[in-house]
Parts: sequence; structure tokens; C-alpha cells
Amino acid sequence: MNLHQLRVFYEVASARSFTAAAAKLHLTQPAASWQVKRLEEVCGVRLLDRAGKRVSLTEEGKVLVDFAGRLLRLARETDEALADLRGLPMGTLRIDATYIVGDYYLPGLLEALHRQHPGLAFQIGIGNSSQVIENTLAQQNDIGICAHDPVHPKLEARRILTDLLVAVVGPTHPFARRRSMALRELAGQPLILREQGSSPRRTIDDILKRHGIAPRVVVESASTPIIKRFAANGVGIAILSQQVVAKELQDGLLRLLPFKDAEVEYHFYLIRHRDRWASRAVQAFVEMAQAFQQEARLPRSLRSRRPPTGLTPAST
Repeated sequence: MNLHQLRVFYEVASARSFTAAAAKLHLTQPAASWQVKRLEEVCGVRLLDRAGKRVSLTEEGKVLVDFAGRLLRLARETDEALADLRGLPMGTLRIDATYIVGDYYLPGLLEALHRQHPGLAFQIGIGNSSQVIENTLAQQNDIGICAHDPVHPKLEARRILTDLLVAVVGPTHPFARRRSMALRELAGQPLILREQGSSPRRTIDDILKRHGIAPRVVVESASTPIIKRFAANGVGIAILSQQVVAKELQDGLLRLLPFKDAEVEYHFYLIRHRDRWASRAVQAFVEMAQAFQQEARLPRSLRSRRPPTGLTPAST
């Protein structure tokens, strides 16, 4: 048994496909099949059931795949530790992030990090906060970025970004010419919001509840482009992250309506499993993320229209 055989087996088990695993590992399919067959011979048990192009784990395979994953993670962390001794951030940094961070924040950060450390490669997963936290707990990544502090004994978390939820309308909306609005004026207005359970939705629901406002939601969606399109077409008032509407505001497709009496903030957290090695690559990412925090805030031309004070909702 060797690490290469375990790696091939692990990738086949994860993909449930020899073809997909071989492509990922830059092997031919027969070579991948041969490696798994040799591993089965060494172990003396059948690890995979083959059914056409699909494969599934036997009971013995389910036991081994867990150990294989742990061994491969340890091998990678060993390589990273040795690279650290040479003083060079290098290797593959595995990052899971929420949709907003992945679409609007992470690309620029990673481009800058790669320019500074060209020996780094990145593997990026995108999902909701629950998925990010789950993957981090399972040690399937080096870093997770989610939209609330998970408060878990196995995780360490630090706030790296504060975002604003802002109200926007299309140019034809009755409120389009207004310079601001009170939060209470949302009562009775058709609202376009993120889906139930999302961190932005939990934040705005909490704020509305505190002000005794029952939201009249006419559209809710997990798709930010859909929400922006409905708002641009005058269907209602959308409440979204300032990051995702910055371009539409600059292009005149949407109009900003700052709240007179509230500044609706929510926070993103960088999370790590406490048992994972904090490599130089991870440290370099954290330093770059902190440097990028100010760059990710609202453009100056829009910040000047925000109210100077207001309330900050409880962390979600």
C-alpha cells in the first residue's frame, strides 16, 4: 500500500467514477483502475463495487476511504510544513466561501495573493454558510469564509469583512428620486429579498422585527441577478449587499436609498479547524484578507450618502 494508490482510490470513491478521478489525477482510466486493483490485492478485500461506469463503496471501502482522507491530509500538511521551513508559501490552498464572497470579494484577493506568491495554487468551493461550516468541520478545506460566527469549539473564527445591506430601486420606481428613506417606510412596500435562511435575509428580518415591521415580500430568491433584475424593472424595493449592486448603481440601473435611521451591517468570518496546520500559505491569505478589508467597502461616492450613525444588528 502506498500514498499514490490511496490517492487514486480516494478520488475514485469521491467522484464515484474512474473516468472523473483519472482526469483529475492526469491518469488514463486503465492506470487508475490498475492502482485500485493493486490496493484491493494488498488489502485482501474488495473496496469498490463496479456497475458500468459508476462505482460505489463496499463496507470495507467505506472504512478505508475515511482513513485514506486523513492520511492524504496529513501528507499534504507535511509537505506544507516542509515548505514553511524553506520560508516559501506554496502548495494548494483549499478555500470554501459563500456566494457573495466568492463572486465579489475572493477573486481580487486571490489574484493579489498569487502575484505576491506565485507558488500558490487555489481550490475554491462555493456554497452557503452552512455548507462552508460543514466542510471546515470535516477538515475538507484550509479556510472557510461564512456570513456568521459559527461559535463552535473545534473552529476558530475572526471577523474579516463588514458588509452593508442597502435598499435599491429601479429608475422607474416611485422612490427613485428620493435621497433617503426611513426604515419604517418599508412597511407595506413590495420587497424583493434573498431566500429564507440566508444570512442577508436573517439580518434584514431581524431588523424589521425589531422595528415592528411585517415585510411584504413579493419576490424571494437565492439568485442575486434575479433580485437585481426585478428591482431594476420597478417591481419593488430590493435589499442586498452593497458589494453586489455597486456596478448597477454606478451604471444607473439601480438607485440607492440610504436608511435615515439605521445602518444594516452584517459580517463575514474567516474560519479554520483548530486541528489543522496553519501553514505560511494560510497566514499569507489571512494577511491579504485583512489588507483587502478596506478595499471591499462601499465606494467613496456612495459612502458619503450613508447616514453617519445607526444600529448594527446582532451577529447572525
